[in-house]
Amino acid sequence: MHNPLMKHRAPVLILIGVICVVSILDWMHDYGAWMITPVKVVNGWEVALGGNLSGDVLATLATTLTAGFLHADGSHLGGNMLFLWLFGVVVCELCSWRWMLTTFLLTTVGGSIGQLLLDPESPIPGLGASGGVMGMEGFYFGLAFLHPRPNSHVWPLARPVNSTQLAAAGVVGVGLDFIGLMGPASNIGHGAHIGGFITGMLLSTLANRFIPR
Repeated sequence: MHNPLMKHRAPVLILIGVICVVSILDWMHDYGAWMITPVKVVNGWEVALGGNLSGDVLATLATTLTAGFLHADGSHLGGNMLFLWLFGVVVCELCSWRWMLTTFLLTTVGGSIGQLLLDPESPIPGLGASGGVMGMEGFYFGLAFLHPRPNSHVWPLARPVNSTQLAAAGVVGVGLDFIGLMGPASNIGHGAHIGGFITGMLLSTLANRFIPR
């Protein structure tokens, strides 16, 4: 891939494409089993600790990841993919597509764990890539906090934005989630957002060792 712009953008486009295809197929064929139901995952984890690693138990635990590839509707999908594009590209520019993909997958699981810790008895299924998207923001925030990074310029940013400003956007987002926890119940997975962001920050401390300054 000779075009340096496409080198950092194509992997993110591929990931977005996979998520969009899976979400659309879900709307057509109903992959409800891929959604995460906190109480089922908690029970499945307890069964797994007891030595039962049957296919059903593993499938239940896997929903901590698979739920990140499903979305409720077009606006839910579009909003998540916009921010995945923005922060995914800047992470690719700083690290590599491998770190970008690893961050998305691990922080999606981390976000699911955050939601489980917040409401482990909930029987309400959840879905969406928000945990992974917030994880990407937390990852970038961690990198920017540890060392100043180059300005980023990627659509829809109207001009190059320095690392402090871009990282601050992620902090504002997770701050709103903390505020949301104190408000009335809603269908927003605040625990998933916070869990993903924190997982991304922790992962950035490892990645920072391998990124040239």
